[in-house]
Order: sequence, then structure tokens, then C-alpha cells
Amino acid sequence: MEALLRWNPSFGAVSPDEFIPISEETGLILPIGEWVLREACRQIKKWEKQKLPKVMVSVNVSARQFKDRNFPLKVRGIIKEENINPNDLEIEITESVMLDVEGASQIIQRLKELGLKVAIDDFGTGYSSLNVMKSVEIDTLKIDKSMIYDVSENDRMLSMLTAIIRLGKDLNTQVIIEGVETKEQSELLKEYSVIGQGYFYSPPLSPEQVWNKQWNNRVSK
Repeated sequence: MEALLRWNPSFGAVSPDEFIPISEETGLILPIGEWVLREACRQIKKWEKQKLPKVMVSVNVSARQFKDRNFPLKVRGIIKEENINPNDLEIEITESVMLDVEGASQIIQRLKELGLKVAIDDFGTGYSSLNVMKSVEIDTLKIDKSMIYDVSENDRMLSMLTAIIRLGKDLNTQVIIEGVETKEQSELLKEYSVIGQGYFYSPPLSPEQVWNKQWNNRVSK
């Protein structure tokens, strides 16, 4: 599962595409990011106490958070305070934060030493993270939704998607394709044996909705 941040003030819902960039610019993303991480850990613990199926939760980390050298220490503190198994938490970072290859590699290694999983999000959007993947063991490769958008009508895009999937598997990473919205896209992914993520499978759900009867029936199908 992936933790998603939503803002629904009294004057109406505000898109993450609007408030996240502003939070980045003002620096508010740092306390917001820590709050999201802590809430995700608390939810993991809550599900554990309810004896619900064990599932890993991914949390997106902004470039500004990731560049904070104390970030691994903050993560360790939250994990300890909320008393969760670090193996139940995955940190998602975008390719863009890895332009500083040496710095990114060090932070990723420190996070993995804590027992966390690390995922590269939005892979294939134009930044090169191959150097980091060469030196650091990444657990999950999340391929950007733009790579599957018109793949059924674009042979060049299909070749690129196939190559990236092969790269991920050769490096023993879990491969996830983001932005799956149609049955056609879902069927295409079956031959690659990868995980699909997107509205075709489910819209965003509240923690209470995830394990309700309707959702359990949908997953079993």
C-alpha cells in the first residue's frame, strides 16, 4: 500500500499538485513529511493490533526531506517511538533526488541499515539513477505512469517499458507499474509478471475502507 496525502479544508479539496510544491518552497514539507511518516507508522501498528493481514506501507519522501542529512535519524526515532517493525515500512524517493549520486547513495544505505525498504518512484521520467542502482541495492522500482499511457499504440514505448522491466528484474528488484487505468493495460502487464498500481484496481481509500467486506471481496477476485 502507498500512503497518500490529501487536504480537505472547509473551502474545498485542494489537489496535492497545488499544495505540495508550495510546501516544498516554504519548507513546510519537512514537518508535513514527518507527520505523514508518523501517521503511516501508527496505522501500521493499528492494523497489527487488529490482527489484520500484514502489509507493507510505502511513504513518499520529498527531495527536501531526503537531502536532510539527519533524515535517517528522524526516521529511526519515529520507528522506535511508534514501535513498528521497520520491515513493514518502505521509503519512496524520486529519481530527481539522485542527481547527487554520492549523497543519495549514503542516505539510502543508512535507511536500509535501519531495516527499511527503499523504492525509486517515477522511474523513467528523465533523470538518470542508474549510478545509484549500480552501487545501492534498491528494493522496488516503480515505473512512471507515462511509460504505459499509450504503450499499446507505440512500439517504441513498449520496447522502452520492456527494457526497464528487464533491468529491474535483472537487479532482483520488485517492479511496479504506476498509473494502470484500463483493462487493456492490466492485461498487457500480465505477461511481464509485474505489479500494477492505479485506479483500475482501486481508487484511494481511507484506512477504514481498506479492510472492509467489500474490499476483501474485491481482492479475492
